[in-house]
Amino acid sequence: MEKFKPVLASSTWFSALPPYLQKAMFDKMRLKHLKAGQQLHAKGEDGVGFYGVCEGRLRVVTVGVDGREMLFALLGPGTWFGEISMFDDLPRTHDNFCETNCTVAIIQKNAFKALLEQFPELYPHFTRLLCTRVRSAFQFIDSSAGLSLKHQLVKRLLMLTTSYGQHLPKHNAITLTLSQESLAQMINSSRQTVNQLLGELQQEGLVKRHYGKITIPEPDTLFSRYQFI
Repeated sequence: MEKFKPVLASSTWFSALPPYLQKAMFDKMRLKHLKAGQQLHAKGEDGVGFYGVCEGRLRVVTVGVDGREMLFALLGPGTWFGEISMFDDLPRTHDNFCETNCTVAIIQKNAFKALLEQFPELYPHFTRLLCTRVRSAFQFIDSSAGLSLKHQLVKRLLMLTTSYGQHLPKHNAITLTLSQESLAQMINSSRQTVNQLLGELQQEGLVKRHYGKITIPEPDTLFSRYQFI
Protein backbone atom coordinates (compact mmCIF):
# COMPACT_ATOMS: atom_id res chain seq x y z
CA MET A 1 0.00 0.00 0.00
CA GLU A 2 2.83 2.38 0.87
CA LYS A 3 4.19 2.58 -2.67
CA PHE A 4 0.80 3.69 -4.02
CA LYS A 5 0.20 6.49 -1.52
CA PRO A 6 1.98 9.17 -3.62
CA VAL A 7 -0.09 8.13 -6.66
CA LEU A 8 -3.37 8.24 -4.76
CA ALA A 9 -2.43 11.62 -3.29
CA SER A 10 -1.70 13.10 -6.73
CA SER A 11 -5.36 13.97 -7.31
CA THR A 12 -6.11 17.65 -6.79
CA TRP A 13 -9.08 16.51 -4.68
CA PHE A 14 -7.21 14.13 -2.38
CA SER A 15 -4.17 16.37 -2.02
CA ALA A 16 -6.44 19.10 -0.62
CA LEU A 17 -7.48 16.89 2.29
CA PRO A 18 -5.80 17.65 5.64
CA PRO A 19 -3.05 15.09 6.40
CA TYR A 20 -4.99 13.47 9.24
CA LEU A 21 -7.95 12.81 6.93
CA GLN A 22 -5.66 11.40 4.26
CA LYS A 23 -4.21 9.03 6.87
CA ALA A 24 -7.68 8.03 8.06
CA MET A 25 -8.66 7.09 4.51
CA PHE A 26 -5.40 5.26 3.81
CA ASP A 27 -5.95 3.20 6.97
CA LYS A 28 -9.30 1.94 5.63
CA MET A 29 -8.08 1.00 2.14
CA ARG A 30 -7.53 -2.46 0.77
CA LEU A 31 -5.94 -3.30 -2.57
CA LYS A 32 -7.68 -5.15 -5.40
CA HIS A 33 -5.82 -6.48 -8.45
CA LEU A 34 -7.60 -6.97 -11.77
CA LYS A 35 -6.58 -8.21 -15.21
CA ALA A 36 -7.05 -6.34 -18.49
CA GLY A 37 -10.63 -6.79 -19.66
CA GLN A 38 -11.90 -7.71 -16.20
CA GLN A 39 -15.00 -5.91 -14.97
CA LEU A 40 -14.79 -3.99 -11.72
CA HIS A 41 -18.53 -3.44 -11.50
CA ALA A 42 -21.57 -3.57 -13.76
CA LYS A 43 -24.37 -1.12 -14.33
CA GLY A 44 -27.20 -1.91 -11.92
CA GLU A 45 -24.99 -3.55 -9.30
CA ASP A 46 -25.05 -2.35 -5.71
CA GLY A 47 -22.19 -0.04 -4.84
CA VAL A 48 -19.79 -1.86 -2.53
CA GLY A 49 -17.06 0.74 -2.12
CA PHE A 50 -15.21 3.93 -2.95
CA TYR A 51 -12.21 3.47 -5.26
CA GLY A 52 -8.85 5.02 -6.07
CA VAL A 53 -6.80 3.95 -9.08
CA CYS A 54 -3.27 2.91 -8.06
CA GLU A 55 -2.01 1.72 -11.45
CA GLY A 56 -3.48 0.90 -14.84
CA ARG A 57 -6.49 2.46 -16.51
CA LEU A 58 -10.22 1.74 -16.38
CA ARG A 59 -12.98 2.49 -18.86
CA VAL A 60 -16.38 3.76 -17.72
CA VAL A 61 -18.84 2.83 -20.45
CA THR A 62 -22.48 2.44 -21.28
CA VAL A 63 -23.92 0.09 -23.88
CA GLY A 64 -26.64 1.36 -26.20
CA VAL A 65 -29.72 -0.53 -27.32
CA ASP A 66 -27.84 -1.40 -30.51
CA GLY A 67 -25.15 -3.12 -28.45
CA ARG A 68 -22.47 -0.55 -29.19
CA GLU A 69 -20.24 0.63 -26.37
CA MET A 70 -20.00 4.35 -25.66
CA LEU A 71 -17.04 5.56 -23.62
CA PHE A 72 -17.97 7.89 -20.78
CA ALA A 73 -14.64 8.31 -18.98
CA LEU A 74 -11.10 6.97 -18.65
CA LEU A 75 -9.81 6.63 -15.10
CA GLY A 76 -6.05 6.67 -14.65
CA PRO A 77 -3.71 6.52 -11.65
CA GLY A 78 -4.68 8.88 -8.84
CA THR A 79 -8.33 9.08 -9.87
CA TRP A 80 -11.06 8.59 -7.24
CA PHE A 81 -14.55 7.36 -8.12
CA GLY A 82 -17.60 5.49 -6.88
CA GLU A 83 -18.70 7.90 -4.18
CA ILE A 84 -22.19 8.52 -5.56
CA SER A 85 -23.51 5.07 -4.62
CA MET A 86 -21.94 5.46 -1.19
CA PHE A 87 -24.22 8.41 -0.51
CA ASP A 88 -27.48 7.63 -2.28
CA ASP A 89 -27.36 3.82 -1.84
CA LEU A 90 -28.54 3.38 -5.43
CA PRO A 91 -27.02 0.98 -8.01
CA ARG A 92 -24.05 1.79 -10.21
CA THR A 93 -24.94 3.86 -13.26
CA HIS A 94 -22.27 2.55 -15.67
CA ASP A 95 -20.13 -0.47 -16.46
CA ASN A 96 -16.49 -0.26 -15.43
CA PHE A 97 -13.82 -2.39 -17.14
CA CYS A 98 -10.04 -2.56 -16.87
CA GLU A 99 -8.36 -1.40 -20.07
CA THR A 100 -5.03 -2.69 -18.73
CA ASN A 101 -3.96 -4.72 -15.71
CA CYS A 102 -5.05 -2.60 -12.77
CA THR A 103 -4.59 -2.17 -9.07
CA VAL A 104 -7.29 -0.22 -7.25
CA ALA A 105 -7.61 0.81 -3.64
CA ILE A 106 -11.06 0.25 -2.19
CA ILE A 107 -12.72 1.55 0.94
CA GLN A 108 -15.58 -0.87 1.54
CA LYS A 109 -19.02 0.66 2.08
CA ASN A 110 -19.23 -0.14 5.78
CA ALA A 111 -15.74 1.32 6.33
CA PHE A 112 -16.73 4.38 4.27
CA LYS A 113 -19.80 4.96 6.45
CA ALA A 114 -17.67 4.54 9.58
CA LEU A 115 -15.21 7.14 8.30
CA LEU A 116 -17.98 9.68 7.83
CA GLU A 117 -19.31 9.00 11.31
CA GLN A 118 -15.87 9.41 12.86
CA PHE A 119 -14.86 12.37 10.69
CA PRO A 120 -17.97 14.33 9.63
CA GLU A 121 -15.62 17.05 8.38
CA LEU A 122 -15.13 14.79 5.35
CA TYR A 123 -18.58 15.73 4.04
CA PRO A 124 -17.59 19.09 2.50
CA HIS A 125 -14.63 17.44 0.80
CA PHE A 126 -16.86 14.84 -0.83
CA THR A 127 -19.29 17.60 -1.75
CA ARG A 128 -16.41 19.28 -3.59
CA LEU A 129 -15.61 16.03 -5.44
CA LEU A 130 -19.24 15.64 -6.50
CA CYS A 131 -19.40 19.29 -7.55
CA THR A 132 -16.32 18.80 -9.74
CA ARG A 133 -18.16 16.07 -11.65
CA VAL A 134 -21.37 18.08 -11.95
CA ARG A 135 -19.48 21.18 -13.07
CA SER A 136 -17.58 19.22 -15.73
CA ALA A 137 -20.82 17.69 -16.99
CA PHE A 138 -22.55 21.07 -17.23
CA GLN A 139 -19.54 22.64 -18.92
CA PHE A 140 -19.61 19.97 -21.56
CA ILE A 141 -23.37 20.37 -22.07
CA ASP A 142 -22.90 24.12 -22.43
CA SER A 143 -20.06 23.63 -24.90
CA SER A 144 -22.36 21.67 -27.19
CA ALA A 145 -24.42 24.78 -27.73
CA GLY A 146 -21.70 27.41 -28.02
CA LEU A 147 -18.57 25.82 -29.45
CA SER A 148 -17.54 24.57 -32.85
CA LEU A 149 -17.28 20.82 -33.36
CA LYS A 150 -13.50 21.07 -33.28
CA HIS A 151 -13.55 22.80 -29.91
CA GLN A 152 -16.07 20.28 -28.59
CA LEU A 153 -13.77 17.48 -29.70
CA VAL A 154 -10.77 19.05 -27.96
CA LYS A 155 -12.79 19.57 -24.79
CA ARG A 156 -13.88 15.93 -24.78
CA LEU A 157 -10.30 14.73 -25.28
CA LEU A 158 -9.12 16.93 -22.41
CA MET A 159 -11.91 15.67 -20.14
CA LEU A 160 -10.91 12.09 -20.89
CA THR A 161 -7.22 12.72 -20.18
CA THR A 162 -7.82 14.59 -16.89
CA SER A 163 -10.46 12.22 -15.44
CA TYR A 164 -13.06 14.99 -15.56
CA GLY A 165 -11.01 17.60 -13.74
CA GLN A 166 -9.36 15.49 -11.02
CA HIS A 167 -5.94 16.09 -12.59
CA LEU A 168 -4.31 18.97 -14.40
CA PRO A 169 -3.17 18.27 -17.98
CA LYS A 170 0.34 16.81 -17.95
CA HIS A 171 3.26 17.05 -20.36
CA ASN A 172 3.58 13.26 -20.78
CA ALA A 173 1.98 11.58 -23.79
CA ILE A 174 -1.35 9.81 -23.24
CA THR A 175 -2.82 7.26 -25.64
CA LEU A 176 -6.59 6.87 -25.60
CA THR A 177 -8.06 3.59 -26.79
CA LEU A 178 -11.26 4.65 -28.48
CA SER A 179 -12.65 4.70 -31.97
CA GLN A 180 -13.46 7.75 -34.05
CA GLU A 181 -17.05 6.51 -34.09
CA SER A 182 -17.14 6.71 -30.28
CA LEU A 183 -15.78 10.25 -30.40
CA ALA A 184 -18.38 11.14 -33.00
CA GLN A 185 -21.15 9.91 -30.68
CA MET A 186 -19.76 12.04 -27.87
CA ILE A 187 -20.06 15.25 -29.88
CA ASN A 188 -23.13 14.24 -31.89
CA SER A 189 -21.30 14.23 -35.19
CA SER A 190 -20.15 11.75 -37.85
CA ARG A 191 -17.03 9.60 -37.96
CA GLN A 192 -15.99 11.30 -41.20
CA THR A 193 -16.15 14.73 -39.55
CA VAL A 194 -14.19 13.55 -36.51
CA ASN A 195 -11.53 12.06 -38.78
CA GLN A 196 -11.22 15.40 -40.57
CA LEU A 197 -10.96 17.33 -37.28
CA LEU A 198 -8.38 14.92 -35.89
CA GLY A 199 -6.43 15.38 -39.11
CA GLU A 200 -6.37 19.14 -38.51
CA LEU A 201 -5.21 18.63 -34.92
CA GLN A 202 -2.56 16.21 -36.14
CA GLN A 203 -1.26 18.82 -38.59
CA GLU A 204 -1.01 21.20 -35.62
CA GLY A 205 1.10 18.57 -33.82
CA LEU A 206 -1.47 18.17 -31.04
CA VAL A 207 -2.62 14.57 -31.65
CA LYS A 208 -1.53 11.44 -33.50
CA ARG A 209 -4.06 9.09 -35.07
CA HIS A 210 -3.70 5.30 -34.90
CA TYR A 211 -6.13 2.50 -35.63
CA GLY A 212 -8.58 2.51 -32.72
CA LYS A 213 -6.34 4.83 -30.72
CA ILE A 214 -5.47 8.50 -30.38
CA THR A 215 -2.24 9.76 -28.83
CA ILE A 216 -2.00 13.21 -27.29
CA PRO A 217 1.76 13.89 -27.14
CA GLU A 218 1.52 16.83 -24.74
CA PRO A 219 -1.91 17.23 -23.07
CA ASP A 220 -0.82 20.45 -21.36
CA THR A 221 0.02 21.97 -24.74
CA LEU A 222 -3.39 21.00 -26.11
CA PHE A 223 -4.96 22.58 -23.02
CA SER A 224 -3.00 25.83 -23.31
CA ARG A 225 -3.68 26.09 -27.05
CA TYR A 226 -7.44 25.72 -26.48
CA GLN A 227 -7.75 27.01 -22.92
CA PHE A 228 -10.32 29.58 -24.00
CA ILE A 229 -12.85 26.74 -24.36
